[in-house]
Amino acid sequence: MYPRFGSLLCPPFAWCPVRGGRVVLEDATQDGGTKGGLYPVGGFAIARYPVTNAQFQLFVEHPHGFSNPCWWAYSPQAVQWHEDHPSPKPTAFTGDNLPRTRVSWFDSLAFCCWLSAGLSNQAEPPVSLDPGDISTWRIRLPSEQEWQYAALGDTGWDYPWGNELAGRYANYANHIGQPTAVDRYPAGKSIFGVMDLIGNVWEWCLSAWNAETIDLSGYAYRVIKGGAWNVANPAYLRANDRSGHPPRGRLNDCGFRILLTDSR
Repeated sequence: MYPRFGSLLCPPFAWCPVRGGRVVLEDATQDGGTKGGLYPVGGFAIARYPVTNAQFQLFVEHPHGFSNPCWWAYSPQAVQWHEDHPSPKPTAFTGDNLPRTRVSWFDSLAFCCWLSAGLSNQAEPPVSLDPGDISTWRIRLPSEQEWQYAALGDTGWDYPWGNELAGRYANYANHIGQPTAVDRYPAGKSIFGVMDLIGNVWEWCLSAWNAETIDLSGYAYRVIKGGAWNVANPAYLRANDRSGHPPRGRLNDCGFRILLTDSR
């Protein structure tokens, strides 16, 4: 059911199936976010790890990868972003298995569009993929609801592993001083086997920070989840904590992971 995309994504990589359920988002209106509430979540598969430096570099080096403007055709603002930034910003921390940082929301969504096209043996994107219609994509960013459900399921915990925050579960509070390899903390996995959700790097989500509907256009803040290597406050590291950031941000503590839908 869930392809490996092994010809494009080097290890470590695996899909984690996530059953459907319901998720509760906290009210974030005092910080400019949505009011939250109870949401249904359908089944999907999500990457076990955040996208690594080595995996994103495949997109950068592919002859029809980062340099091809079609992957930013999902919105006028993304097109403009790529025109203004035709080259990626180098990651803040080198190492093949470290999460890719300094990647904007626009860049991360373009990576998903490219991967959805399945370019393992093709020079050009297939005609079945419409960059402007995310329903034709198989690979995309998770929504905030999907990300949180992959982290917590129906457990009611604060963190994917329980309610105790400790160094054996995640990289946080500047204990190490930089991101670490995405597979370093197996004890921190969620009930679905998803790893590295807390700490290490914030992760971009598909969802807008201040809107309920999914719209890829505009410059609205986008949800980021999970905290990072330099975040110490336990409240900000909870899987159900909510935050947003401008989509143009290329931060040294923010990356992303991918989600696979079964829509085709």
